[in-house]
Amino acid sequence: MEKYWRTLLHTGPIAVVVAWIVIGLSWHLNSDWFIFTKHAYSDFGGSMSCCPELYNYGLMLVGLLLGLYGISITGLAINKIEVMGGSYMIVAGVFLALIGIFPSGTRPHTFVSTWFFIQADIALIITSLGLWKRLRSALAFAGFASSLAAFPIAIILDSIFGWPSAAVIETYGIIVIDIVSIFIYIDYYKLKQTD
Repeated sequence: MEKYWRTLLHTGPIAVVVAWIVIGLSWHLNSDWFIFTKHAYSDFGGSMSCCPELYNYGLMLVGLLLGLYGISITGLAINKIEVMGGSYMIVAGVFLALIGIFPSGTRPHTFVSTWFFIQADIALIITSLGLWKRLRSALAFAGFASSLAAFPIAIILDSIFGWPSAAVIETYGIIVIDIVSIFIYIDYYKLKQTD
């Protein structure tokens, strides 16, 4: 069974790559109107988009991959903190899929998109803490510190400079999620080499 969890672990980096492919293709196909400093990525899934299905179904796919990544974390976990972190990652995957189900312009959209970022950050904080407790690795500590600082830094930057658009702050959030998710993946992958 452990081999299955380790194979499933690859869905984390795959989710990172697929997410950027979906954003990149959507941006390319909507480049005639999309302005990075004015719009939100969710606009790719709304009525202004030439192909909202690409973005919305893409987010559903990435949400599924993120959920599977969370399942792999719970399967590889040896402490309750890791299990809790993996569980929050599953919930974050559900919320990401819900962004595609409730695209820009629908009533629940703001709620599900905001809660995706909150759930993902909570998942990363808890999972990194669980891994640090288990391994005492520098990557786990860096992931914990980065994800813990992400929201306060976003608030400080907003109070000093202001975020010019939702897409800019979404990019910041996605980059933090991607980096910490890769840190977690590397730590779990290293366990594969030493078990």
